[in-house]
Amino acid sequence: MKKIILSLAFVGFLWSCSSTQSTAKQNDVAVTIDLINVKEDKVMVTVTPPTFTSETVTFHFPKTVPGTYSEDDYGRFIENVKAFDAKGNTIKVAKIDENSYTIFDAKKLSKITYLVNDTFDTEKGGSFGTDIFSPAGTNIEAGKNFMINTHGFVGYFQDQKDLPYQVTITHPKTLWGATSMIDTDASATKDVFNTPRYAELVENPIMYAKPDYTTFNVNGMDIQIVVYSPSGKVTAESITPEMKKMMTAQKTFLGNINSTKKYSVLLYLSSMQPNDAKGFGALEHPTATTVVLPEMMPLAELQKSMIDVVSHEFFHILTPLTIHSNEIQYFDYNTPKMSQHLWMYEGVTEYFANLFQINQGLIDETDFLNRIAEKIEQSKSLNDTMPFTTMSANVLYSPYKEQYLNVYQKGALIGMCIDIIIREKSNGEK
Repeated sequence: MKKIILSLAFVGFLWSCSSTQSTAKQNDVAVTIDLINVKEDKVMVTVTPPTFTSETVTFHFPKTVPGTYSEDDYGRFIENVKAFDAKGNTIKVAKIDENSYTIFDAKKLSKITYLVNDTFDTEKGGSFGTDIFSPAGTNIEAGKNFMINTHGFVGYFQDQKDLPYQVTITHPKTLWGATSMIDTDASATKDVFNTPRYAELVENPIMYAKPDYTTFNVNGMDIQIVVYSPSGKVTAESITPEMKKMMTAQKTFLGNINSTKKYSVLLYLSSMQPNDAKGFGALEHPTATTVVLPEMMPLAELQKSMIDVVSHEFFHILTPLTIHSNEIQYFDYNTPKMSQHLWMYEGVTEYFANLFQINQGLIDETDFLNRIAEKIEQSKSLNDTMPFTTMSANVLYSPYKEQYLNVYQKGALIGMCIDIIIREKSNGEK
């Protein structure tokens, strides 16, 4: 995740870096998301469960998700949870906490339905409490835009996260769903996506809007740049040349590392209206990055910001999306355990995001050293004596969470120091 301070002459903002499925295979979870019949800014979701042999089952919505370092309680945005048997009779449901529901008579359970509220229009003092970082949030704007970070729409059954998920999304014909997943349905108003487990579904955002995208290939990787601009002033074509130049340089820097075959950059531009996104930055995924920025930015500033935030997110392909600890591999969405490795996940990633630019000639030596000097100074404004591994493992709680921004300062400096040591010890060969 990339959070940055954005300064403009006229405004200052803080922005953080087939048919409807009615049955499921016995060991699958089938989900239908209805983007056509949107009522009161809410979307209906239907979940068809696997077969249960227990008397009760617990259905969860995430408390937090990978790449974010806060407890966000996505269950806050869910309402009217109901359960039904095969005959359409209701089954008792009891809410356990903000994110969890116990469903009784689980052996008879045929489907669950609920309504989803979006997070964008509740930011900055909305009725749902603490804000969700916008690139990890959701948007519901009927007929215009749906930002579907799937963890905000789809829950999971306890101890069943490794089951395959089939997600069917019905949508207006005028809207196109941009994602790195493969749509297995050819119709113009329905998309069907299949993932082998819940964690992979969560890592695949989808943005529905009027089609505005470009595609290009860099060293065997297909890349799509997708833009939603409320007024239409910014187009995918207007930012693609700079993005292609930057991502070509990144792929060259990475060399033979080529685990991702398709990568999507989903850019949502906020109108800055009271009911629109206010948390700016980006969130990484193995095959995608969601980016939220203000539409009012001058094009040159927008291009510069996209290079900054997307280059950081793209390098997350290495860590934590490829190299990571058990806490990431077996992520617990409802009782999250953070690892000690933010120095690597965010710090080394931030270092690479700057290093590749001088390595590939996008910036000169003075620019690079100035950036490092700024990180040294900014790290001193934070708690420079707090052990970084301790802060990392406890980043969800005070006083450590207030020091999170240091991952982009001292974390990057740690990465640079390790690089210097490796170069020294290997006589410059590594």
